[in-house]
Amino acid sequence: MKKPFIRLKLAEDSHASSAKFSMVITYSIFLLLCLALVLFFYMNSTENARENFWQQQSARLNAAVADMDDVIDTMDAYTRQLLTDSTFIRFANMNGLEESGYIYTAYEIMKILAPKSYLLLKAPISECHIYMSSSGYVISGSQFTEASQYYNSYKSYLAGGYDHWLAMIRSASAKPQVLSTVAYTGLSGSAVFLQDINALMNRNVPAVIWYEIEPVKLIQALLPGWDQRASLYVASSDGTAQFQITDGQFTAFDTPVQLNDILPDGLSEVMQHQSTSGSITNWKQTKVLFQKGGNGWHYTLLLPQSLCTEALGNYDLAFALIFLLAVLGGVVMVIYLVRQNMKPYQQLNSQLLKVKGDNAELQREIDAQKPAVCSAYLRQLLSGHVASSAEFDYIMSFLGLTGQLNFYVLYCVANVQSDLAMDHDVSHELISQYITQYLTIDHPVYFYNMSDRSFVVLAAFDQSASADPLMELQHRVIALHNDLVEQHDIWFYAGVGEKCTEAQKLWESYEQARTAARYTAKHHIFLPYEMIHKDTGSWYYPIEISAKLQHFITTGNKQQVTEMFALIHRENIEERSLSMPLLTLLLSDLKNTLLKSRFLITNVQSESEQEQLRQIDRRLGEQLSFPQLESTALELCSFFTRTAEPSDPIPEVERYLTENYTDPSMCLAKLSDRFNISESYLSHLFKNKTGQNFSVYLENLRLNEAARRLKDPGCNLSSLYLELGYNNSTTFRRAFKKRYGMAPSEMRS
Repeated sequence: MKKPFIRLKLAEDSHASSAKFSMVITYSIFLLLCLALVLFFYMNSTENARENFWQQQSARLNAAVADMDDVIDTMDAYTRQLLTDSTFIRFANMNGLEESGYIYTAYEIMKILAPKSYLLLKAPISECHIYMSSSGYVISGSQFTEASQYYNSYKSYLAGGYDHWLAMIRSASAKPQVLSTVAYTGLSGSAVFLQDINALMNRNVPAVIWYEIEPVKLIQALLPGWDQRASLYVASSDGTAQFQITDGQFTAFDTPVQLNDILPDGLSEVMQHQSTSGSITNWKQTKVLFQKGGNGWHYTLLLPQSLCTEALGNYDLAFALIFLLAVLGGVVMVIYLVRQNMKPYQQLNSQLLKVKGDNAELQREIDAQKPAVCSAYLRQLLSGHVASSAEFDYIMSFLGLTGQLNFYVLYCVANVQSDLAMDHDVSHELISQYITQYLTIDHPVYFYNMSDRSFVVLAAFDQSASADPLMELQHRVIALHNDLVEQHDIWFYAGVGEKCTEAQKLWESYEQARTAARYTAKHHIFLPYEMIHKDTGSWYYPIEISAKLQHFITTGNKQQVTEMFALIHRENIEERSLSMPLLTLLLSDLKNTLLKSRFLITNVQSESEQEQLRQIDRRLGEQLSFPQLESTALELCSFFTRTAEPSDPIPEVERYLTENYTDPSMCLAKLSDRFNISESYLSHLFKNKTGQNFSVYLENLRLNEAARRLKDPGCNLSSLYLELGYNNSTTFRRAFKKRYGMAPSEMRS
């Protein structure tokens, strides 16, 4: 007997038949995959579900730790805001009632602290107090009394424990710590979050702040909805235990205790292998979850493994139902695809073409902006105004100029010889095309426009190249010149600086190229700097070199200062052999540059620094010489390195924002110009150092000041947004309500 078979009609065209056949194949493969998935899911679904369950618990712990980090950050922000208040700093250094105005100043501090308590509304704390070490008083937004009266009367703590309580308060350090107060309150789980304010600032602010923890709220924040069988152990980065939550009870410690001493037996050995945040480990019948907070605290959560079984319940039945629905859905989907035939493919092709078009448009926009960015970076390199080695490496990487390279800087001038004036935009575009065509060799050529027809060009060559790069450049510039003359009647001149083997010294080659360009002529259209006959009747110290020397000194760049003095000495002593009168004038100009840098040093407080400045002033008043001036310049570099810390400009940026945040024109571009750092690099550095975007940081400064001013009944709400730097009252109110949960008028009332 013959086996039955299916005959297929081929009435459609070959493409439609092929598509339908593809759909049948897809359906068959889908069914086979379903059968394979049945076996796979039955073998692996339970294990995956368990893993997902514990990953969810780890995610919950991570979220709880993040909330705790926010609480700690809020308390830290509250504490650090006090350090910006001059009235508080002055009050902290007053010795008590014997000083005039002490009571009135305390009243002012209470008025300052009262509105700040809004910052702590969502934190799991009940009260915040500050102990003034100089006077022995305790102050808060609602309380001002002696420490002993605070202990015995206001809090009514247990008798006989005052001295120990005071010793605990005075033992605070810069790092926040949680200490138990059960010995003084007699209440189970009572504890405080303690921190020494004085250790947070270079100035003397003898005060200690503590926040009284509400254990129930803290447990709800860290273990929301978890079974009481969960145990949480929290320790600082050095292994010192901060507190623990076991059996639903919060427990802190009145003396430093190591985490290993309070963990159950055998768990400390398991924890030795946990070094990454989010780790999950088996220990006996317990899952150990490990998480690291943003402030360096380590959180160890113990959950019984039975929780997983209880949570999954009838997983097998649920899986069978879901799988059956998936199979039915798959069959329906395949039938739909077969009926629709090629329509989904056409839709997919249309979407793909649209995405490709969008990507091409985006790439065109990026390519259009890249020349402007490259031009800006090239200006920074050639002017020597790169703030740090990190920014320098970033720029070189962006330009693709990495590896062992030699550089030549050309200062080019193009002159139209005909009587017909050429449009500036046309000539600029034309010459730019010629420069790109003729001067692109092994690496991309970068250039920018100095004036109508002046161009600065940077050409890079591999150090391993066997040919002479300068000769190659000469041939190419002459060919470029000849082509411009023949086609457009434009003469093209180029002054070339000496070969630069260290990219950090490109500014020197740039100055040499500018000098060489002044000597170009029709018989010298390509003139290297070394071919110039130096004039011995004048000294070499242009204003650009003076400005660069001052910049290098005030940024603490000793290497560039040494290179700068070597350049000045070589140009004036070795190559020009200046006479004594001219040498005296040169040394006088150098001295004036050093004096400009010297008088930029302000706010010197220590006696050693003042003595150092006096020695510098005496040396600048003595008979001048090259070695003496170079030594003085390097010493000024060291001074700026210690006082200004140029390698990390963010602290100075933060101080500048604190003083100028009310400026309505304050923006990233303005900061970039102010600190001579590119916008993209400053934004990247600011986010890494502060953990916040620039715009968020600026808005926080303005909103904090708004909350402070609203305590004054005379505050004019109609003009407050203008005083804080906002250009629009609606923007101010929206930002304020988002931050504090209420309108400005509601907060003042």
